Amino acid sequence: MGMLHAIRMQKLLADARRAHAQGDHTFEASIDIDPRGLARVRNPMKKIRKEIDLVVRSVEAAGWECVSVGQFMYSINMEFVRTR
Repeated sequence: MGMLHAIRMQKLLADARRAHAQGDHTFEASIDIDPRGLARVRNPMKKIRKEIDLVVRSVEAAGWECVSVGQFMYSINMEFVRTR
């Protein structure tokens, strides 16, 4: 995992915790996919799925539940609802 990836994950988790603390009922997260970068990967769908699972597990640990995962062009959008 690169430094840029770690910084983006920290920001995502900070946003999720802040939204939960403010009492928001929903939270949205997205992952941008670089098609040029995936051309070098042997199994790109496996890598994308692994990244989705990482985001979902991390955000769910902050008190959210994933209700949908969808793709729009080169982005993966995830929606979460408050659980506690």
